Amino acid sequence: MRFLLAIALPLALLAEGAPIQKEAHRRTAAITAKKKLRKVRAAKPLASAPAPAAAEKTAPAEPKPADVTEAQPQQAPAGSGGRKWEVNPEPTGTESVFGGHIDIGARWITRSGDFNTYRSLVNLSQGTRLTNAELRLEPTDSKLLDSGLLTMTAWGGDPYNTARLDMVKRGLYRLNSTYSNIAMFNALPSFANIGRPGSPLFFNQRTMDTRIRNYDNELTLFPGRRVMPYIGFSRNTSYGTGITPLVLELNEYPLRNVIAWSLYEVRGGIRVELNRFHATLEQGGRRFSDDQFVYSTETLRGNRSTPYLGQILSLAQGSQLYRIRGEAEHTRALVTASPFSWLDLSGSFIRSRPKTYSELNQLQRGNVVDPNNPLLLLTGTTDYFFGNATMPHVSGSAAAEARLGSRIRIRESWETDRFHTTGLNTLRSIQFFTPTTSATLTLTGSERLEVSRHRQQIEAIWDVGRQLTIRGGHRYEWGRSLMKASSYSAGAPYDRLEMERQGGVFGFVLRPVQRVTLTGDLEFIDGIKTYYRTGLYDHTRLRFQTRFQLPKSLFFNANYNRLTNENPNPDVRFWYEADAISGSLQWLPGGGRNFAVIAEYQRSKVWSDIDFLYPLGLFPVASNYRDYAHTGTMLIDMRLPLARNYSGRLTAGGSFVTTSGVRPTDYYQPQGRLVLPVTQKMEFFSEYRYFGLSQTIYVFEGFRTHMYMGGVRLLM
Repeated sequence: MRFLLAIALPLALLAEGAPIQKEAHRRTAAITAKKKLRKVRAAKPLASAPAPAAAEKTAPAEPKPADVTEAQPQQAPAGSGGRKWEVNPEPTGTESVFGGHIDIGARWITRSGDFNTYRSLVNLSQGTRLTNAELRLEPTDSKLLDSGLLTMTAWGGDPYNTARLDMVKRGLYRLNSTYSNIAMFNALPSFANIGRPGSPLFFNQRTMDTRIRNYDNELTLFPGRRVMPYIGFSRNTSYGTGITPLVLELNEYPLRNVIAWSLYEVRGGIRVELNRFHATLEQGGRRFSDDQFVYSTETLRGNRSTPYLGQILSLAQGSQLYRIRGEAEHTRALVTASPFSWLDLSGSFIRSRPKTYSELNQLQRGNVVDPNNPLLLLTGTTDYFFGNATMPHVSGSAAAEARLGSRIRIRESWETDRFHTTGLNTLRSIQFFTPTTSATLTLTGSERLEVSRHRQQIEAIWDVGRQLTIRGGHRYEWGRSLMKASSYSAGAPYDRLEMERQGGVFGFVLRPVQRVTLTGDLEFIDGIKTYYRTGLYDHTRLRFQTRFQLPKSLFFNANYNRLTNENPNPDVRFWYEADAISGSLQWLPGGGRNFAVIAEYQRSKVWSDIDFLYPLGLFPVASNYRDYAHTGTMLIDMRLPLARNYSGRLTAGGSFVTTSGVRPTDYYQPQGRLVLPVTQKMEFFSEYRYFGLSQTIYVFEGFRTHMYMGGVRLLM
């Protein structure tokens, strides 16, 4: 019923208002033409007045000014539903130009199924919204502004709303400001749980309901000049609540959680734009804070349902205060140069030195297990932890391209990334054997992590002819890492790891006929050493892309991507394979003015096999993952000729995702939108969406939602 009302309201207003509005436009056009005619007459220079009789004989008919047009249809501006109106006067050039549109609508929702899953994936609510706005100002005689543009989306309660402001004064400044507000909610019932359905372990014990707000501003002076200074400021904050487990020995207790973090950045630099040289130099700094407060308000038994040493483990009081403060400075330099007509050079350098300071206060009261002696039960513990760390980080890259003749190019590139982390920490723990007897334990430690990664690649590109370009080259990657040894290893306190792999890279671009392009890329990489069990080792990467422009208005693209990775080490036995084939079609007759079709489809597959050590017993267990997915989208947009001089717009289609394998899932989202003009400055729109999720194994996570929206667009 709501959907019919959202459709019928614009139709009724259009049917009643169209004849009246057409007559009003005719009168408005006549009045506007008369006013312009009087302005033209008043602006003409005065000449010597001839005799009345002579003037009557020689005076020609009064010419029609060029800016007064006949009542002829003109094309509507973008976003106006494709309608045409009889008169649309052009600006005279002596006044400021103000334009744009504002969309205001109301949404109704009917929903069934799991509410937490719906909020985790969609999270759209009903009510009145400012769905979209675009306001443009172009003053003609301002000394401070040439152009200003303000865009806003989804304001009034939606989980993701944005705003952007762009202001330009040619040759003086350019200001870009962006804002976004993101509502992050995650309470999927079956996320990373191993319990059986109906048990407390089966439901998600890590949830969040937070807001993330991002601000970013950058002011550039003298845009378009050879030297352009700039300054920027960014602020990112997050706050909210959630649930997180307090992990103790042999038991976990899900507790309430309060989250708050912030990041501030100030940066400034200069850009140099010369004919054969471009450079950017930047210096900046950051401050970071992260606070988390976990607390309990009642006695909890936790996730363990069986007695331990003949007693039930419980938590009568628990809290955890986690605080981190950090700061960092960075230096960045980017350079591109063309010293000769046959040589291009580029390079980058980034250096930073972040520092962090950590603090943890943790309190547990109840019947808990001693973390140092699993055969001893305590009435509570109190832990104080302090630590700090630094991480100097340097990365750089360099590249060169030389053209040997008109058909051969040589490219050489080099990258490096180095960082190391050094940390010191102190733990002071008080263990209560009874409410009145306790023991204090103090521990100190240090951590160090060193990582370096380098990459060098050289390739040659040969333009065989106008129809074919081929390339081939060699890639070499190597690196080293130093990290603390695993608690399961009985050797040195630190492990030294190395990474090394090399192989060939190939590619081609084929243009057999006009409007057809075939592109291919292939990598064969032989792994010698790797840092991680799941890191790239012996892998092959393949990519093909085709582009067809059949008639003038029909475009077709097809893509195929494949990645295989194997680590044959007997202790790892890792095999990974992923491939995807996709195609897209665009039919835009007449540039899509009256009719357009866009369709996309993709089929993907992911396989993964690896052995891991089971924590209890440390014996190998195989982990096998399989996933197959089909994804599709189709949209049809057409103009609706409702009357002779105006028209509406209809958009319909939708998308779907179906997966099979370890977690079969079906997701459907059809939608439709109808735009109907009412006046030259107003149009109504109606929109319908459906969200449907179903899963074969986790049936309780399914939901179905019907969403209706009706609103008005005001054109400036």
